[in-house]
Parts: sequence; structure tokens; C-alpha cells
Amino acid sequence: MENQQYCTAPFLDVSQTFDKVWHRGLLFKSKRILPSNYFKLLKSYLNESQFETKFNGESSSRFHIHSGVPQGNFLGPRLYVLYTPDLATSRETTLGTFAADTAIFATLEDPTIAPFNLRGHLHIIEKWLKKCKIKVNESKSPHTKCTLRKGH
Repeated sequence: MENQQYCTAPFLDVSQTFDKVWHRGLLFKSKRILPSNYFKLLKSYLNESQFETKFNGESSSRFHIHSGVPQGNFLGPRLYVLYTPDLATSRETTLGTFAADTAIFATLEDPTIAPFNLRGHLHIIEKWLKKCKIKVNESKSPHTKCTLRKGH
């Protein structure tokens, strides 16, 4: 990257990050990654997740939860990372992820080519997001351009 003069990068903000983790997809993906005893524990945890609503002292029936992982503790981000290990990559760009935060960097000497490489990768990621039932909050996903050339 030391010869690269231009960089263009969007930073993707995933909408309702931990709420959108689809349990069946998480189990399918984690089965290949986790040792069997950890997978069984995760499966038991997700399959037993239920909720009920209480209002004015009355309770609803219990319903099973089919998506979402805990928020505000160490488990949520780790389960999200298990859900997204197959995030599409590209040889023309660099992908940076930290839990639910994702940045895609396209760097080149020619500022006219970098955006084309970026668009191609974003198109691939868009298909992946739909398949995994993940939505990006476009209004909170900034795009930045940088250069090492003086006077630009």
C-alpha cells in the first residue's frame, strides 16, 4: 500500500446489529467453526430463548425468539462475529471489521479506478447482506476519500 496515493472508503453501520442475528444461520455457520460441545451449548441457549409480555399484571403466552443475541455483555459481539465470518472479500479492496463495524478500503494510485473497485465489492457485500438478513443503515454509513498527494 506504500505506493498508493488515493483511498476511498465507506464505513458500514449495521442496523439493529445484534437484533438481526438469525439463529438458524448462526447455528449453521458456527457448527463448522466451534468444537461440538460449544456448539451444543450455543444451540441449547438459542433454542431455549423465549419472551413474554407483561402489562397491568397480565402476562402473554411465551414465544420463541428466532433472531437476536444478547447486548451489553461480552457474548453479543462474539456471536455476531461467528455469524459473519464469510463476509465477502475482494482482491481489489481491504476489508476491516470489528464486531459489527465494517470498513471497506479501496486504495490505488489512480483516483478514477478505486471507486470502481469499491463499487464491485459493495455489490458483492449487498448480496451477502440480503442472504444473511442484515441491513445497513445508509444514513449512518459515511464515505470518505483521502489522498497523499499534496495540493489535492
